[in-house]
Amino acid sequence: MDNPENPTPQPPRWADRLLEWFVAPHLLEDLQGDLYEVYRKRLEQVGSAQAGREYGRAVLHYLSPFFYKRKPTEYPQLSTLHPDMIRNYLLVAWRNLIRSKSFSAINILGLSIGMTCCMLLLLYIRSELSFDKHHRNASDLFLVKSDVIYPTGAQEENPRQSSPYAAALKAEFPEIEQVTRLKTNFSESKVLLQVHEDNQRLQSFYETNGYQADSTFFDLFTYQFTEGDPKTALNDVHSVVLSEEVAHKLFGEKPALNRIIKINGQTGNGENFQVTGVYRDESTRSHIDARFLVPMTAGWVGSFLREQPQNFYYNNMFHTYLRLRPGSDAQQLNRKLPAFIEKYAREGLKGSGFDKKISLLPVSDLHLYGQMREIITPTSSMTYLYILASIAIFTLLIACINFMNLATARSAKRAAEVGIRKVMGAGRGLLVRQFLGESMFLSAIGLVIAFGLVAVLLPVFNQLTDKQLNFRELIEPEIIGSFVALTLLTGLLAGSYPAFYLSVFNPVQVLKGRFANSISAIALRRGLVVFQFVISIGLVFATLVIQQQMRFLQNQPLGFTKEQQLVIPLRSEAAHKAYAGLQNEIRQNNQVTGASGTKYYPGIRSPSDVGLYRPDQNVGQAQYVKTNFVGPDFMKLMGFQLLKGRIFSTEFPGDTNLRMVVNETVLRKMGVPLEKAVGYKLKFGDKGDASLEIVGVVKDFHFEDLHQPIQPYAFLLLNDANSYNYLVVHVNTAQVDNVLAFAEQKWKALVPDEPFEYSFIDEDFQRNYQTDARTSAIVGYFTGIAILISCLGLFGLAAFAAQQRTKEIGVRKVLGASVGSIVGLLSKDFIKLIVIALVIASPLAGYAMNRWLQGFAYKIAIEWWMFALAALLIVAIALLTVSFQSIKAALLNPVKSLRSE
Repeated sequence: MDNPENPTPQPPRWADRLLEWFVAPHLLEDLQGDLYEVYRKRLEQVGSAQAGREYGRAVLHYLSPFFYKRKPTEYPQLSTLHPDMIRNYLLVAWRNLIRSKSFSAINILGLSIGMTCCMLLLLYIRSELSFDKHHRNASDLFLVKSDVIYPTGAQEENPRQSSPYAAALKAEFPEIEQVTRLKTNFSESKVLLQVHEDNQRLQSFYETNGYQADSTFFDLFTYQFTEGDPKTALNDVHSVVLSEEVAHKLFGEKPALNRIIKINGQTGNGENFQVTGVYRDESTRSHIDARFLVPMTAGWVGSFLREQPQNFYYNNMFHTYLRLRPGSDAQQLNRKLPAFIEKYAREGLKGSGFDKKISLLPVSDLHLYGQMREIITPTSSMTYLYILASIAIFTLLIACINFMNLATARSAKRAAEVGIRKVMGAGRGLLVRQFLGESMFLSAIGLVIAFGLVAVLLPVFNQLTDKQLNFRELIEPEIIGSFVALTLLTGLLAGSYPAFYLSVFNPVQVLKGRFANSISAIALRRGLVVFQFVISIGLVFATLVIQQQMRFLQNQPLGFTKEQQLVIPLRSEAAHKAYAGLQNEIRQNNQVTGASGTKYYPGIRSPSDVGLYRPDQNVGQAQYVKTNFVGPDFMKLMGFQLLKGRIFSTEFPGDTNLRMVVNETVLRKMGVPLEKAVGYKLKFGDKGDASLEIVGVVKDFHFEDLHQPIQPYAFLLLNDANSYNYLVVHVNTAQVDNVLAFAEQKWKALVPDEPFEYSFIDEDFQRNYQTDARTSAIVGYFTGIAILISCLGLFGLAAFAAQQRTKEIGVRKVLGASVGSIVGLLSKDFIKLIVIALVIASPLAGYAMNRWLQGFAYKIAIEWWMFALAALLIVAIALLTVSFQSIKAALLNPVKSLRSE
């Protein structure tokens, strides 16, 4: 009996009254009894309040027509996210994983490899997109860019301006808050830094990426200083700011502030500089990869700015940056810039032979501004990132397709389970959630494996991409969130079709054994296989084209002798003075053909040019010609091919720097016939009272890399032996090490305080193709991975097909079928799909690679054999994959095959 002092809680009275009003009397007792029984159970489990609410919802359920259509067999149903349901999903998923070890292994391996590729490329793309985002007021920072328009109508983008633009822009436009200039040392790839303190031995280091900047540089760009004050760091003409890495190289762990270093070359003119600041090295995520900075007023540039008249049209060698005031509109300022050119530069441009427009480029966009190959550092492009993102997506998509195909192919094995669950009352939604849950479970396992693979492979990936990604980035909340989102997306994508496909099975047909894969499921499975191999064939074709183009670049005749050319840079006043003695000493070696000095050499940028025009033209019709100043023997040493006249040599001591040897393109651009070229004089300068005489014509050659068309080029003599930047030595032996040891010995005797450094012209030339080589390597590696994942899926489908036709194979063997015929029977369906994929992939891949080749002035032609080789490779790999399972099935004892049913 119930205790009258503690009465048992009762269901809500309003709910019972509703039942009494709406339910027929002959049904009321049974229905109310069932509801009361459930109420008592829930009362013990969740308490009176919750049990009462559930009782009320159940009563409403039986009174509403909407609820009649979905009447539950038992109330209440557990939520899909209830711990018991999640535990059940995981248990079922684990049992299915263990029951089908091979198929599970294929799925997990494919998903984990696909996710690994996606994660690595995601880290790379994130790194590329993060350039220059760390600066304060990054959205207000801009570079002033020029569009130079030549008399022929040709246009060229230039990231540099002449000196006075910065100050004039700030004075003209109140919306500009601050400006600064940056000057790269384009004539010296490295600068010699020397430290001599406390009676210690002089220490010398070559350092790259040393720039000159205005004192306002750190007002625009954010650098984390560990020593010194960025506001005053570049105020003094003899101050220098170092990156932490350079400071540690020069001074070890001791503080660098106020220490003295000697800076040689044009950057410092061999003068002493005081360290006024040290900053953390952030160059890996900035287009300004500065290792050290000196004031704009120092060295050769300082002398130039003090001595040369300022103009707005010549000497465009300064990167000019500005910071807008907050809230200013950059586009509105862009529209004012043509008027600025009219006011400040129009008069000078009229006599210069070219026109120009200026515009603003956001600093945060510079690294990916692929229209210019270099803005201080080499640029990349969004197209390149789109390619990598596509590879990442396609690789993961191939893995997801494998999951879909294997899940739908094995649907017959899950059909009975689905039928029983439906008979027991499971709705379609519950089944969909169950199968998606299994897919998520496998994706989660794949994520754990992929995370480990990424950690292991990151150093290799850094070497491949020339990046400095580190493991810490993997555990940043943003990256972890991206990886989790990637896992959920993968699980949803991979499990979507199997989930909806399996959940619609008719339980009656399934339990009667009448289930079979539908035609639509088989067609979709085949379509997905075709899609996989369209991607794989496209990637194989792209790899072949890229490799052929790289081989073409390496083997293309350049118009001069690039092999066995040793280059010794001269980076200090002492080295310049030692040039003549070093040249004579090295020439004495019988393994050396010759040695000569030059300002620049093939494979590096030649920044000098001059505007030339015929006597019957004016300066407004000038054609700009690249120039290089060389020693008398340089052209003979390099093997340039003479077409007319003569080249410079010691046999003509009367030659001066007013005589020149030009290439064919100069004559073509200037309209001078080859037979009249020798002795022809071309004018230069605003007044036209100076001229250069042509004494010889050489065949066109590639002074820069093959991305660029051949430019008009002229060689002039440099009579001052102390002004050469490089000594080039032609070695006539394969025993190069002997010559290097000899040259180093002579160098140390003549320049004892400086390290001996060298390079080879052919190697320097190939460095211009590093980005293309990285593209080739990345596409090649990820193509192999995509093919591997595709073949994993093909292997699983072939195994399933062989398993499904076990009895048929047994009957055929009993009737005398050979192993070869059975292998052909099982393989032909897959080969048909690959042939279809080839037909689809060929035009798409051909179009894409034609677009890529447009970035080269000199390129290969896409030929039929490339398509054929790509097809042959894919068919061979697919046949090898399918044949393994086919042969295994064909060799099975027919007695066992016939008993397998």
